[in-house]
Amino acid sequence: METGHWEISSQLADEVRPKTPWISSRSMFCVLSFLGFFNAYSLRVNLSVAIVAMVNVTVAPSDAGNTTAIDVCPSGNSTPSHSPTNNGGFDWDSNIQGVILGSFFYGYICTQFFGGWVSQRYGAKHPFGYAVLVSGALALLIPVAAKWHYGALIAVRVLQGLFQGVCYPSMHTMMGKWAPPLERSRMVSFTYAGSQIGTVASLLLSGVLAEHLGWESVFYFFGASSILWYIFWLCFAFDSPNNHPRITEDERLYIIHAIGARSEVEEAPLPWRGFFTSLPVWALCVANFGHNWGFYTLLTNIPTYLSKILHFSLETNGFFSALPYLVSAIIMIVSGFAADSLRERRILSTTSVRRVFQFVGQLLPSVCLVMLGYIGCNLYVAVTLLTLAVGLDGITAAGYQVNHVDISPSHAGILLGISNTFGTIPGMVGPYVVGQLTKDPLGETIPQWRLVFFISAAIYMVTAIFFGVFASGELAAWETPRGKTTADDRAEEDDERLLTDHDLY
Repeated sequence: METGHWEISSQLADEVRPKTPWISSRSMFCVLSFLGFFNAYSLRVNLSVAIVAMVNVTVAPSDAGNTTAIDVCPSGNSTPSHSPTNNGGFDWDSNIQGVILGSFFYGYICTQFFGGWVSQRYGAKHPFGYAVLVSGALALLIPVAAKWHYGALIAVRVLQGLFQGVCYPSMHTMMGKWAPPLERSRMVSFTYAGSQIGTVASLLLSGVLAEHLGWESVFYFFGASSILWYIFWLCFAFDSPNNHPRITEDERLYIIHAIGARSEVEEAPLPWRGFFTSLPVWALCVANFGHNWGFYTLLTNIPTYLSKILHFSLETNGFFSALPYLVSAIIMIVSGFAADSLRERRILSTTSVRRVFQFVGQLLPSVCLVMLGYIGCNLYVAVTLLTLAVGLDGITAAGYQVNHVDISPSHAGILLGISNTFGTIPGMVGPYVVGQLTKDPLGETIPQWRLVFFISAAIYMVTAIFFGVFASGELAAWETPRGKTTADDRAEEDDERLLTDHDLY
């Protein structure tokens, strides 16, 4: 019964949306957060393209053992600007490259819990801001570190991951305070679309910068961009509506009433037992793992696949590597609005919306990956399937990614920290697995990459089914606002307050 009353309260609040200035405070919050993830992902992804320019790759001998013509795409398939060799200065084999690309996540996994806890206890604005700021400053050190030793490069990437590990938990904490329930899907999906647009910009610009200004310029550019963003975040972002000095009173009351007092429980003991005995929480962990296996495997290896298998030039590589994430960003935003519309019109319950969007968002990419494994050297079909595999993944923005806030707005950051700890494992293991699968001394081949795609598709499907069975959009039992005794009392008080305040809006 508790969830039903809360849903009525949320719907009442949604019917009395306030009139706001030309841009509301929560909209400004979303824009700044979008740009924060834009910079965070630019810093995370740029090495995937830059490493193609950094590594010295020689052409495999023509008498390459058992490798047949159907195993390797002919370089004649490439774009006119293709060059058969890359004269980068680093002799790193595929294993070392896999460790370098995965090293970010060695640090990233360590601060997931911490990010949720510190954001809930002390506020999320500064943890999120410092994460992007320090990651940007560290990016400026990458050229020096790489030229010293690849171990130093790994150390810098681990530190970047360590700081960025607090990004998602802290943002989920802020969403628990800023996002009214019936705007939740679109606010979260728009904000996190910044990660996809950041990926697009990083992949596009990294290829151009590396081609014309040298690979070092990639890290200088995105490092400086992140530091500039932090100035705006510091001045215009705030932990909650109650801390915002310029928010209108109407908007502040609307947000607080829509979300309810349940988000103000920071000082209450954390219900750890409830967290780890909840099937919906485990469903989040499994979904996060499965989604990120496919996402991170493709994110870190698309440039390598396009370069070594399809033989795209560095600049063209950047464009085709970025295209899937542009499609994904568009689909994320559309999915967020669609999910909120289905809930607001009561066509589907919150639970059904989350399950359906997650399942479809992993089923369709799985089909594309399986097809990609058999398409061979047909460049345009391969790029199309790769684009769809990544782009359709954006549907999950209205699935598990926002589901933490459904279950527990008060502890959304902690829950995200828990699930994202599991979700970070693929980022660590995935590049290494790909490196092992494609380390054949005869060179990378289509059958090797087919196995990479099949593994990702299988993990996508198994985890999507688990989430579809055990996920929930209902408020968790531990979500108890302060000063209230029963669920019915809390809901009735909120409903009365919303109706009494209707004239304010």
